Amino acid sequence: MWIKRSGVVYILFLALFLTVLFRVYYVSFGQISDTTRAVAGSRSVKLELYGSKGIIYDRNLCALAGNQFAYYLVINPRGFDRQNIEYVSSLTDTDKDLIVSKLEKEGVFVLKSYYEPKEMPGVYVYEGTTRYSNEPTAVHTIGYLDNEQKKGISGVEKAFDSELSKFCSSTYIRYSANAVQGVIAGLGIEASRDREDSTDGIVLTLDRRLSAAVEQSMKEHMERGAAVVLDCDSGEILSMSSMPDFDAENISEYINSDGGELINRAMSNGTVGSVFKMVIAACALENGIDGFEYDCTGGIAVGDRVFTCQNRQKHGHMTLDSAFAMSCNSYYIALGQLLGYEKILQTAQLFGVDSSIEILRGMASSSGNIPENSGALALANLSIGQGSLMISPLEIARITGVMCNGGYLLSPRLYGGTYIGGRFSNESEYSYKTKIISDDTAARLKQMCIGCVQSGTGASANPDTGGAGGKTASAQTGRLDENGKEILNTYFTGFFPAENPKYVITVYAENGQSGSKTCAPVFKEICDFIAANY
Repeated sequence: MWIKRSGVVYILFLALFLTVLFRVYYVSFGQISDTTRAVAGSRSVKLELYGSKGIIYDRNLCALAGNQFAYYLVINPRGFDRQNIEYVSSLTDTDKDLIVSKLEKEGVFVLKSYYEPKEMPGVYVYEGTTRYSNEPTAVHTIGYLDNEQKKGISGVEKAFDSELSKFCSSTYIRYSANAVQGVIAGLGIEASRDREDSTDGIVLTLDRRLSAAVEQSMKEHMERGAAVVLDCDSGEILSMSSMPDFDAENISEYINSDGGELINRAMSNGTVGSVFKMVIAACALENGIDGFEYDCTGGIAVGDRVFTCQNRQKHGHMTLDSAFAMSCNSYYIALGQLLGYEKILQTAQLFGVDSSIEILRGMASSSGNIPENSGALALANLSIGQGSLMISPLEIARITGVMCNGGYLLSPRLYGGTYIGGRFSNESEYSYKTKIISDDTAARLKQMCIGCVQSGTGASANPDTGGAGGKTASAQTGRLDENGKEILNTYFTGFFPAENPKYVITVYAENGQSGSKTCAPVFKEICDFIAANY
């Protein structure tokens, strides 16, 4: 009997002890329901906060992709105050409806911000890095990754995907989750890395600061176009940009767009116009036709068609130099008839007009198209860069280089080397230059380009200091805008400074007013920026 009573006492004592124990835990840590889940029903959840790859640097070791500072907001829906939805939407540039949808699912989710957030309940903030900055530059050249932000799909990201992937790392968060993967109150979130973020990567010839200035000027003068800046001696690509640009982290937004945001216009073919007169002039000089003169009455008849100068302007007595400066169509059509198709074709091929330009392995411009029709009308169009002649702005920049570097055809290049372990290794390939025209012809063409800026159609391209040389163009496309007006491809291409040139600059605008009104001012602003900063 005593043993049975002792057993009952023992059970009562144990029950009392457990009651006191749970009461102490309740007072100390909160409601028993949360405690029960934490102790008995929780599981550890691992979620990637952000990943990183090898960095893409510019020539001055400024990051173009990778190692860009950002804040990461880890949001626990059960603790989040929904009055902050609009604030978070603005801060992270995330649609409010998407945030609401994520909150309703009750699972923890991550949003990124380039700006420091205020303190908010249910939001854990971590500092980290992101692939692309909020002010990216040369996005078409750099390219983008897949939806998982892992594999390069275009541009430099694709060309060097295997090399950049060697330096991958990931930063994770871990937390104890309840049944809907929310964070259990009181247990918090911890961050960890599989390895430290790397500073290793590749180096390009691009100049980030110059590229940013080029793009700022483009945005002020055009909606669609491209610009290329080359070192006129080495062929290094210092800037290569296309508009409109895109958000490399939201590529899906552009897949079905009719805005052409993903097209790299700097490396894509377009109609050419009067910049091709540089090739015609070179052809004339190399074939000993220098003294040809022509009286322009505003147009010239070829067969049953009359070709006119811009705005039917009557230029009067024209020479090779004056016709180049004033961009006289009548003169150059007459000159083209004198030269003949074969001579023009041979010169164009010397300038690489019918070839593509590979600036990186697997990254090349479109191959130019020289019309095969050698008839009188086709030849007239070719002589002024019209008709089916198609080349890219990058190729136009290469042609322009011949005007100012002594007659050498460049091989534009983009790769500079590697940056590994804190050391830069120059691994760029030799930029081949081919002498294609004589010294005398090159010198004469250079002066003709300078004359175009000083007293011709390129006057609005004249920089504040240093002078420049170049050529304007307004090329027909055969396409009409919404008002029934023909869309023009407009250009200004040239070199800076006028004497001892260092830079080749080509500016292209789709649906511009003219080369002198739309593109030449951008050229001038680029020259002025270079003069003030380099």
